Amino acid sequence: MKRNAADGLFTKPSRLMDEFIVRLARAAIDDLNDIPKAFRDQVISEIKSLSINPLPTGSRIKKLKGFKPPLYRLRSGDYRVLYRLQSHNITIMRIINRKELEKIIKRANL
Repeated sequence: MKRNAADGLFTKPSRLMDEFIVRLARAAIDDLNDIPKAFRDQVISEIKSLSINPLPTGSRIKKLKGFKPPLYRLRSGDYRVLYRLQSHNITIMRIINRKELEKIIKRANL
């Protein structure tokens, strides 16, 4: 990020054409605020990496069955990031502790 000396604000560098737009749902923002800072920084870094490659190879990403539009799960330490991918938009739905994942998915209407 670049600092704009005139107003003291940070601005994002110009977006590349193949970059994805990442948005957080209100529930995800609330979840993020509840995570301890050490884990929060790691989760934020993982979310930022989704803007470059929303479906990286490996076992960190899983497409969850039974959801339309599709719902994906990203593993980040003890936390799971649930998100949807539509066109060039990524919507982070929830960020939850792995121990609560199954319980929240069953009762939530994501």
